[in-house]
Amino acid sequence: MNLRSDIALIGVIILGIFILFWMNLLLGDVPMKSADVFNLLAGGTADNPAWSYIVESRLNRSIVAILAGGALAISGLILQVFFRNPLAGPGVLGITSGASLGVAVVVLGGVTMGSLLGNLGIILAGIIGAVAVLFLLLFIARFIRNSVTLLVAGLMFGYFTAALINILFLWANETATRKYVVWGLGSFEGLNQSELLIFTTLIIVLSLLCFMLVKPLNALVAGTDYAASIGINVKSTRLLIILFTGVLAAIVTVYCGPVGFIGIAVPQLVRVLVKSKNHAVILPVVFIAGSLLALGADFIVRMSSNSLPLNTVTAIVGAPIIIWVIVKMNQRNVSF
Repeated sequence: MNLRSDIALIGVIILGIFILFWMNLLLGDVPMKSADVFNLLAGGTADNPAWSYIVESRLNRSIVAILAGGALAISGLILQVFFRNPLAGPGVLGITSGASLGVAVVVLGGVTMGSLLGNLGIILAGIIGAVAVLFLLLFIARFIRNSVTLLVAGLMFGYFTAALINILFLWANETATRKYVVWGLGSFEGLNQSELLIFTTLIIVLSLLCFMLVKPLNALVAGTDYAASIGINVKSTRLLIILFTGVLAAIVTVYCGPVGFIGIAVPQLVRVLVKSKNHAVILPVVFIAGSLLALGADFIVRMSSNSLPLNTVTAIVGAPIIIWVIVKMNQRNVSF
C-alpha cells in the first residue's frame, strides 16, 4: 500500500512538471500555439524568425529551473540528514552565502581570476566559498552538539559574509554593482547554449553521485555511532557530503543567484508525503519535487512579466510550506 501511494505521488509530480514545462513554453509576453512550439522543437522553422529565439530561450530557462530546483532540494535533504536538523539547508547553513561571497569577490572586487578565466573563474570562486563555509561548520560541529546552536552558527556565517559583501561594494564600480544586485535577485534565465551545457552536465553528474550516499544516509538517520557500527566510513562520508552538497549549491548559486527556500521546504514536504523511509526512494522524489517547485516559481515570475524577483516568489511559496510541515511534524510527533 505504501509503495502504491509513493508511486502515485511520483506520477503526480512528474505530470505537474510536464504541465508546467509546457505552459512555460507556450505562455509569456508572447503567447504561442502548441503546433508552432512542436514544430520548432522538432527542428522546423517558424513564420516569425523571433519565435525560434523565444522558444529556445524559454526551453533553456525551463531546463535550468528543473535542474536547479532538483539540485537545491537534494542538497537540503542530505544536509538535513547529516546535521540531524530538519531546518538545515544550503541557505540557512551559510553555504549559499559562501558561494555568494566568492562571486562577489570576483564581480565586485575585480579579482584577477575572474578576468583571466571568465565565467569559470566565477564558478571556481563560488565553489571555494561554499565548501569553505561547510568545512568551517564541520569544524565548529566538533565543539557544538546541539543542532539548533549549529544552525545559529550557520546563520551567523551568512550575516558575516553579507557584511563582507557590503564592504566589497565600496570598491565596486556602478556597472559591477548593478550586475551583482541583479544576480542577487535570482533568475533561471540568461544562460547561453555553452553555459547551459556546462550547467546541465555538472548538475546531472553531481546529482547522480549523490545516489552513492543512499546507504550512508539511511544509516545516518539513526546517528553517526550506528552508522559506524554497521561499517559506514563516517569520515569519508562526511567528505563526500561536503563536496557534493557544497559544489551543487555553489553551481546553482553562481548561475542562478542565491535562490532560497527550495532546499529547506522541499525535503520536509516530501518526508511528510512519502511513506518510504528508504533514501533510494526519497532522493529521487525530492529531486523531482524541487524541480516542480522551481518550475512553478519561475512560471509565476514569467506571468508577472519578470517584474517579480525569483527569490520573492520562492519565499512566498516556500515559507508557508515550511510552517505547515513544522506544524504537521509536531502534531505527528515526527522525529529526525
